[in-house]
Amino acid sequence: MRFFFLLSGLAFAAAGSLHAAEISVGAGPSCTTHTIADALALAAATPDVDTIRLADDQAYTGQTIFIGTSVNLVGGHAACGATAPVGTTALVGTGQWATLAIGGTAEGIHVRLEHLDISGGGLSGEIGDWGGLNIAGHAFVALADVAIHDNHNRFGGGVELRGNAIVEFERNIDVHHNYATAGGGIFADGATLRVRPHNVAVHDNDALNGGGIALFNGANVSVGSTLDDPATPVDGFLIANNTAENYGGGAMVSGSGTSLLADDTVVRDNAAAEGGGVFAGNGGYAQFARFREGPFRHCPRELECLRLSGNTAERGGAMSVRDGGAAHVDETIVRGNASASGSAFWLYGDASQLRIYSSLVVGNGCIQGASGCPTIYTSGGSLRFEHTTFADNASANTLIWGDGAQGAIVTDIKGYSSLVSGHAKIFDFLAAFPTVAYDCVLKDSGNEEVAATRSAVMPFAFQDAARGDYHLPADSVAIDWCDGAPVSSQSPDMDDTPRGLDADQQDLFGTYDLGAFEADRIFATGYEMRR
Repeated sequence: MRFFFLLSGLAFAAAGSLHAAEISVGAGPSCTTHTIADALALAAATPDVDTIRLADDQAYTGQTIFIGTSVNLVGGHAACGATAPVGTTALVGTGQWATLAIGGTAEGIHVRLEHLDISGGGLSGEIGDWGGLNIAGHAFVALADVAIHDNHNRFGGGVELRGNAIVEFERNIDVHHNYATAGGGIFADGATLRVRPHNVAVHDNDALNGGGIALFNGANVSVGSTLDDPATPVDGFLIANNTAENYGGGAMVSGSGTSLLADDTVVRDNAAAEGGGVFAGNGGYAQFARFREGPFRHCPRELECLRLSGNTAERGGAMSVRDGGAAHVDETIVRGNASASGSAFWLYGDASQLRIYSSLVVGNGCIQGASGCPTIYTSGGSLRFEHTTFADNASANTLIWGDGAQGAIVTDIKGYSSLVSGHAKIFDFLAAFPTVAYDCVLKDSGNEEVAATRSAVMPFAFQDAARGDYHLPADSVAIDWCDGAPVSSQSPDMDDTPRGLDADQQDLFGTYDLGAFEADRIFATGYEMRR
C-alpha cells in the first residue's frame, strides 16, 4: 500500500488558434511595440492566446507588469523577428511593487512564461501586488526556463500564489535569494503548485517562517514527473540552503487541507529554530514518498532524490510535526541532520502523527553545544515506524525520547520489522505517559524491550555502513525474520525490490527481512553523485 495523492497533469494553453498573433517587443524598427505594457494591451484586444516575444536589444527595468489576459510571454530573443530564444530576458522591478503580477478572471486565463529572469520586486503600501511573481485568482500558469531572485515581500518573496491559481513549474526554474515574512522563496495560500523535478531549485531564501516554501489554508504542492516530456532528465526538486527564524527552514506546511506531496525531492542544508528541513503543523500534511502507481519517471538512484539531509534546528533537524500536523516518510533517506533534541524528527501534541516506512534514518547528530540528543523527540502524538533502519545516529542511549506534563501528555509508539543500531533503548521518557508496542524489531545492544513480540537483541552488521551502504550481508540474522503483517511489507524496498523474498536460509517467523532493504543483491548506496 502507498499513502499518496497527486494532482493530475495540468493542461496549459501553449498557443491559441491558428490566428493567434505574434507580438514583438524591443528597440528595433521591426518590433511591434517598444514596451511590454503596449504588447499586453494588443494581446488583450484579441480573443486568441497571443505570443509576446521580448528582444534583448533593450533593457526592461522599472517594471510593474500586470497580465490579465491569456498570453505566452517569451523572453531571450536576440532581436525582433526571431522565434527561437537564445538567452533569458531580465525583468527588473522597482523595489516597491511586484515585478510581474498575473490576475485571473472568472472565466480563467492561461499564461505561459519562458526564458525570463525576474528580480527587483518589493513591498510598498498596504494594498497591491508585491514580490517577484504574484499570481492570484482563476489563472493557469506554466513556467519554463525562469529565474526568480532578489525580491522581497511579506508573503512569498520570490513567488506569491493565492486563491484558485494553478501553477506548474515545468523545467529549469531557479528561485533564490528572496526574502519574506512567510515563504522566502514561495508562498501559497489556497493555491496549487505542481513541480516537475527537471532542474527546479528553491535555494538560499530567507523568511521568519518557511524559508524556502510556506503553504497555508488548503494550498497544495505536488512534486512528480510525467511521461509527456521524455527528453528532459529527471534530476529532482531541490530545496536547499534556506533559512527560517522560526519554523520550517526548507518548507512549512500549515492548516487543515494543506499538503506537500513530494517525490524526487531533496531537502538539504536548511536551517530553522524548529523543523530545519520541514515543518508540518496545525493540520498540515507533509509526505515524502515514491509515486509508483501511474506514468512516472524517477531520478537515477545515485542522485538520492528522496532525501532529507544536512538540515539543522534547535528542535527537529530534518522535520518537526506539531499541533495536529501529520507527516508520512516513505523510502526516504534521512541523514546527517542535527539538532539539540530530535536530530531527525520532533513530534509534539496529542493529535500529531508521524509515519516512517521503509526508510534510512542514519548519521543524524547534535548541533554544537548539545549532547546526547535523541534521534526522535516526542511530546504526545502518534509515531509508527516500519521496515526502517536506524543506525549511526547521535550517541544518546535512547533512540526515541518522550517528555511532557505528567498525565496530560500521552505518546503512542509502534514499531515493526525494523533495525535499531547503537541504542540500548528504543524509547525512554520523563513524565509523558507512553504506550508502546514492537513486533519484529531487532536491536544490537541493550536489554530486551517491554511490549515487544518476535523481537530480540543480538549483533548484526551492514554491508558497508562507512560508505552509506546499509544493505544486509548475505548471512545476516535479520534476513527472513518476520511475516508480511506491516503495511509497508506490501510495497517494494528502497531498491524497488519486492518484500518477502525467501532467502536460502531457515525462516524465523516468515520470509520478510528487517530494515529498509530486502536482501536480494549487493547494491551499494554510498554514492558520490548527489543532488
